Amino acid sequence: MAGMKNPMTVAAMLLAGLAAGGVAGAARASGEEATEPAEGVGLMVRPAPGRGAAEAMALGRWPQARFHDDLVGRIQALSTAHGPERPGVFLDMAELFLAQMMLPEARSVLEGVTPEIPHDKLRWRAMSGAVRLLAGEAAADLSESPLSDPARQDRALWLVLQAIATGDAQMLRDNLDGVAAALALQPKALRRSVLPSVTEAAVEAGAGAVVPDLLAMVEGLPDLSDASVGYFLRGRAAALSGQASSALEAYFEASKGWDRYAARARLALADMALENGGRGALLAAQDVLEHGVDAWRGDQYELELLKMLATVYSQSGDGIGSLLLLGQLMSRFPGTPEAEWAAAQAAEDMARVYRGGAEGKIPLARWLSVHLRLVPLFRYFPEFSTYTEVLADRALEIGGTDLAAVEYRRALALLEELDGFTGQPVPVERMVGLRLKLAQALARGGLLAEALTELDRVEALEDPGLKLRLGRLRSQVLADMGNSDEVLRIRVAAPDARNLRDVALALWREGDWIEAMLFYRRLWSGFPEQFTARDASYLLLAARKAGNEGVAEEVAAAFPELTSSESWIEIAQSLMEVPAPITPLSEGGAASRLESLERALGKISDTGL
Repeated sequence: MAGMKNPMTVAAMLLAGLAAGGVAGAARASGEEATEPAEGVGLMVRPAPGRGAAEAMALGRWPQARFHDDLVGRIQALSTAHGPERPGVFLDMAELFLAQMMLPEARSVLEGVTPEIPHDKLRWRAMSGAVRLLAGEAAADLSESPLSDPARQDRALWLVLQAIATGDAQMLRDNLDGVAAALALQPKALRRSVLPSVTEAAVEAGAGAVVPDLLAMVEGLPDLSDASVGYFLRGRAAALSGQASSALEAYFEASKGWDRYAARARLALADMALENGGRGALLAAQDVLEHGVDAWRGDQYELELLKMLATVYSQSGDGIGSLLLLGQLMSRFPGTPEAEWAAAQAAEDMARVYRGGAEGKIPLARWLSVHLRLVPLFRYFPEFSTYTEVLADRALEIGGTDLAAVEYRRALALLEELDGFTGQPVPVERMVGLRLKLAQALARGGLLAEALTELDRVEALEDPGLKLRLGRLRSQVLADMGNSDEVLRIRVAAPDARNLRDVALALWREGDWIEAMLFYRRLWSGFPEQFTARDASYLLLAARKAGNEGVAEEVAAAFPELTSSESWIEIAQSLMEVPAPITPLSEGGAASRLESLERALGKISDTGL
């Protein structure tokens, strides 16, 4: 209704809904009694207000118990009002709505009224200011408003509300003494609505003379007194007066709720606990804050709770808990100073957590569980792809090839998203390095075709180190796939032991004994600690096939066990035979494979291995 410009529209809609006496019935059902005799019902027209500024708005004329009858009477009065009299009737309706704290309806009526006579203009100004103040907004030119007229008995209330809205501490202190008496003049609905904020302002201002009266008013309204707000106000008053025990008890009761004041009570309890500074105090603060971390959302109090709980976690050494809270804070309140603080704190906690995981201090299952919860919170965090890579490296190190491949892919995707999000291209070298690691994980897991596909996606490289890694890895994958021709086509500038072995074995399979012999000798001389008896067997065979007895004697001298039994060489020969293809109709091929296998096993048995 706040957007309606026609006050008659508001009145007609309310009249339709009130035909059965709904509002009056609701008021009576709630236990609220009428503040004046219920006489003159039906079409009764209330007496016109006085003509002075002090009477420009008299909300006490409209008790809630008579709302239905008064509204019907005002609507019916419109049928007999003409010309300049009609705005006055509409102002009565706005005043009636204000008395019941129906602010959108009152605002709509006022926006649709254009007063003509001076007194109606005065009333309009008073009620327009009151609507804003009761909604928590500052009134424009309050010093010129009838609400600030010294003749008004409730003047202090409107000035206090203006001081709260504008943050004017001096205006607040100057008018608090009279605010309790001013509140006592107001309708119950209005008093219930503004009493919490006025009482808190008085408590914070240290207005000891008026605070007891305001708290007594709170006690007189059970829906406030027995709720979180009542307990919180009593707790705050006790805390500021040095009554720590009473404050603690009141805050504890307030913290059981689920509204804003319950959230504030939890923060207050945590503050009191942290003032102690001990380990027990940290645990107490953590317990209180954890209880309400999801109980209140959307404003400064949620922000403060997240920040405080993250700090408690960090101080108690729970980097994982801190990270989760910091990520939640950053996603819930982006662009705030607290989000910037959270980003800086998260960088420290994340480094600590992922370093612990990489060093094996956190079980991989636990680490992965936390990591997956962090992904949606930190996916646009610049360093998060690096930490994802750290987890993948650890998984690959302990043999988790599938997990490693998943996380390397995630790291690549995060970098691509970050590129689109920030508009800053990711260095090609970074993407290539991750893709090489992904291919390595796939190859170790036996997914050779997928590994080769990833290697084929690598762009032209300028970095010599990456180019070397690419060549080595491609050679290894092709060798594992049994593609000797492709292995021989690749030239690696600085081959490692694996590359030399792959090339030597490919040459050996091709029957190029001299070249095979040369590469096995390079492997032996360059990486003696990785030159195995199996490599020596192939070298000895290649040397004999090439007719190079000198090399054969050299191998025999270094590996005397190879010549103590010809079985070693026969084993190598049988293992390297090209197996006959097997088809459903090739019984001979199957027999050939079995014969080769039996021969190899027999030789192994003979050697006692």
